[in-house]
Amino acid sequence: MSLKTEQLTHGTTSNESGAHNLVLICDGISSPANAGSLMRLSDALGVKHLYFCNSTINFESSRFKRTSRSTEMYVPYTQTSDCDTILEKLMQKNYTLLGLELTNNSISLTDFNMQANEKIALILGNERHGISASLLTKLNKSIYIPMYGKNSSMNVAQAAAIAAYTLINNRL
Repeated sequence: MSLKTEQLTHGTTSNESGAHNLVLICDGISSPANAGSLMRLSDALGVKHLYFCNSTINFESSRFKRTSRSTEMYVPYTQTSDCDTILEKLMQKNYTLLGLELTNNSISLTDFNMQANEKIALILGNERHGISASLLTKLNKSIYIPMYGKNSSMNVAQAAAIAAYTLINNRL
């Protein structure tokens, strides 16, 4: 007996609606392709809000639109040069400011413990320089993704996907 495998569409596989208590803060992200990928990621994982701080992304560019696949039409996002105000508002709402950055104080993502209902603001850095020095001083904690190759970094959208998925599912 052979089972017929049938490819499903997003409409037939959609899970729970509603956002998790996770927001992404993109500090200086410059690539439209990365911004579009982060939009799709936010949609896929139910990220509550996406903040682009200190960035000059053209949200009308064809590269952004191709990569985002129209998710910018319904994923809540803000583009601002005032990251400090965003961080202050999130701290007032009891968000933990968690940087995805390799520092002398970073905790491995696999060792990071969080509370079941903890609100997380995951801060992502610029593709070349990482999280800015001024934002690093404001973090509650920083995490890194353990890697096994010789390179110490990966694409920001890929790293965000790994970290966000892990944080969401460790909380559940």
